[in-house]
Amino acid sequence: MRGLAILATLLLVLTPSAVASALTVDSNRAVFWNGSVRKSDPRLRDVPECRENGCDRAFFAVRLPAGLRAKPGGVELAIRAVGATPDDSLGFAVYQGSRRVALADAQIGPARSVWLPKSSTAYTVYVFYNPFVPELGSDVVRYEGLLENENSPRPSSRELLPDLEALPQRYATFETPPPFFDDVAAPGSSCFRSEVEEQHARTCLRFGQAMANVGEGPVDVRYQTPAGQRPPEVPGSQRIYRADGTFRDIPSVGTMHYHPIHSHYHFEDFSVSVLENSSGTVVATGKKNGFCMADTEMPWWARKGNAPQSYPAPRCLDREPTSPPGVDAFKNGISRGWADEYWWALPDQMIEVSALTDGTYTLVTRVDPTDKIRETTDRNNCVRIPITLAGLGGSTPRATLGSTHTPC
Repeated sequence: MRGLAILATLLLVLTPSAVASALTVDSNRAVFWNGSVRKSDPRLRDVPECRENGCDRAFFAVRLPAGLRAKPGGVELAIRAVGATPDDSLGFAVYQGSRRVALADAQIGPARSVWLPKSSTAYTVYVFYNPFVPELGSDVVRYEGLLENENSPRPSSRELLPDLEALPQRYATFETPPPFFDDVAAPGSSCFRSEVEEQHARTCLRFGQAMANVGEGPVDVRYQTPAGQRPPEVPGSQRIYRADGTFRDIPSVGTMHYHPIHSHYHFEDFSVSVLENSSGTVVATGKKNGFCMADTEMPWWARKGNAPQSYPAPRCLDREPTSPPGVDAFKNGISRGWADEYWWALPDQMIEVSALTDGTYTLVTRVDPTDKIRETTDRNNCVRIPITLAGLGGSTPRATLGSTHTPC
């Protein structure tokens, strides 16, 4: 312990910023730190991830007692952006000496995580500026950091099923969405070109949508195409993992559909939203949305049970690097303890409301409405939240979400 104290003292002397203080994971308790990354931070020539991006740095050591080291699992290293815009993103790289041992470089969503071995080791983590569109990122992005011991289930043939939970909408609007791939909205319109052409939309109530996986295993959907080809439909399957790491694939998810405007496949009918009036009658229905699921945020922050980020965004659009010869293999999903939020400005994140009048309605969202995903329970797949619509007969309609929500 005296040697570790000396090491910590040296690190503090070498790194004057508070975020660079030495951290130690030596129990089952979580360890936290805070930091920030500036777009204009000095570049670090010796760290590849920091040669073209601003970086922040922290030092930490794993010193778990023998009883925790003996249990299967790992040490979770995670960050999440604080007060960030949807255009902000951070990644991180973990080094043991001069050797990189882990990388979390997803570019969509506020959270990142990896698992590291439980063996006693000292590391350096570099948190780097990493927005999907650098020109839109904030000048400074603040973040929280987390280190925590995580124990995995003992190896067995027991299946680890996911459990999808519908989360309440956080934002609703009639704003004009920005372009998405080759899909655009007319100036002043809240509807994408694809929504006008496919759904004859005129006034689009747009809203974000989120779902979490609170089960024991990941939601994991797989499909493949002939290399370089994108047929209109391909069969999909759900991969169900066992506690010993083995798995089986089942075809219950049905067919994946290629969207020519968005240039990728959709897992169809993954969610549907409707508006109900005060008597509970459905007065407007959204399209059953197709999703490209990914790990974008951690609702279980600082809670035991988080899995590492295994489905980063927008990687769900890309073929797997391990695809067999002659095949383009794809996967998307949501890891245990993670959630995926679909931004209000994505195509089909809307309900057409031109026939409605001003008033208060209930926005009801169901995840997996046709039971394509095998999961632990369906009881938490639906959420209800009040929403007030005003100005529908004019040029500037408005939407206000209520402050409470209830399960269906």
